Amino acid sequence: MSVEDTPHRGCFRSNALPGGVSLVVIATGMAYSILWAPLVHHNAVWSTPADFWATYRAAHFVGWGDLGGIYASNANFVTFPGILVVLAPVAMFTGSLGLTESFPLTVPHPSAWIVCGPVEMTLGSLALFGVDSLARRLGIASTRRAVLLALVAIGSWNTVVLWGHPEDAIAVGLACYGLVAVLDRRPVAAGWLFGAAIAFQPFVIVLVPIAVASIGWIDSIRLLWRVITPSAALLVTPLVSDLRATLRAVVEQPNFPNLDHRTPWTDFAPTLSGSGRFLVVAAGPARTVAVAGACVLAVVLRRRLADPAVVLWSAGVVLALRCLTESVMVSYYIFPACVFAGVILVKRGLKPALVGLALGAALVVFSDLELEEWLWWAGTVGGLLLLVLMAAPPLKSPRLHDDQIEVVGSRLSAAHG
Repeated sequence: MSVEDTPHRGCFRSNALPGGVSLVVIATGMAYSILWAPLVHHNAVWSTPADFWATYRAAHFVGWGDLGGIYASNANFVTFPGILVVLAPVAMFTGSLGLTESFPLTVPHPSAWIVCGPVEMTLGSLALFGVDSLARRLGIASTRRAVLLALVAIGSWNTVVLWGHPEDAIAVGLACYGLVAVLDRRPVAAGWLFGAAIAFQPFVIVLVPIAVASIGWIDSIRLLWRVITPSAALLVTPLVSDLRATLRAVVEQPNFPNLDHRTPWTDFAPTLSGSGRFLVVAAGPARTVAVAGACVLAVVLRRRLADPAVVLWSAGVVLALRCLTESVMVSYYIFPACVFAGVILVKRGLKPALVGLALGAALVVFSDLELEEWLWWAGTVGGLLLLVLMAAPPLKSPRLHDDQIEVVGSRLSAAHG
């Protein structure tokens, strides 16, 4: 076997495109965070994401051996703890060096960012590798994959660099690998991958009914218990240590509608505390609507979910449904649905791929604008639904004419002798 034919070289070649795009995201992300405010706003501060520092603070508790205290730590951490386990060694490292962090008080130049900034952006690049793996599984050529990765990079940049949520991008990447396993009919691998994704961000739960309907009930038994195991293992200690704080974080999921974006459903969400700018409502109950919708869609389309395009489009639909029914919206919530709609458009050809890239990029930029709340919600959710609708595959099988049926029948007869 020559050097050129070694498996390691083949792996390097297959991952070269997402690896290169990841380096661009990391380089531009760090350049933005350090240089944007001084050069553009003439303000000598670093533009680091506030949400990340709260997560990073909670990661310290895991590093200190207090996994049970993460939701009672006043770090406003409201997702599953997978990202904290990954960041804990980094937090211990920067803490041992005495590097400063921008939590709970804002620090103009948090020195820990020099270490944890590239780390969180590298973790977020898993979305690029997962999407590229899914695209290669669908047989998409490298030129169109480059267009797809440009769209994913824009969404990932917004999610990780601006908002500081690498756990969302990690969950998207793992979900893509999980869907590859679903398409390959590997329920064990799919179960572990979806389980790992949910341990980072529970929105991946809405993809599980689609996976179950695609694989079939019998094989899905091996999938389902693996989906549950990682999150259950991580949550058992917080539940035992502080049941009330844990349930508030992972079930009620507090959010700030007047700091983020209100939706038509905000007034129906239970009020947890505060008022005015610091009003806190429960975002968790509304998210059960998307789970229920995913189950209904899986039942309706169960006979079509052998088609990869229908599987991916269904994933985009249920993730868009999540955005449509949220009681509080944030711009990076649209990222997962854009990813799966983008994969389908790229699969269809270069022209649909470029249209999807343009619309997706415009949607990401629009969602970060400070606009009147109903204009923002209508434009963001409406643009997302348009992107998902553009990606819709034909949901009816083509009917065969009598002469076609005769040809198919004769071929089957010949094949069976």
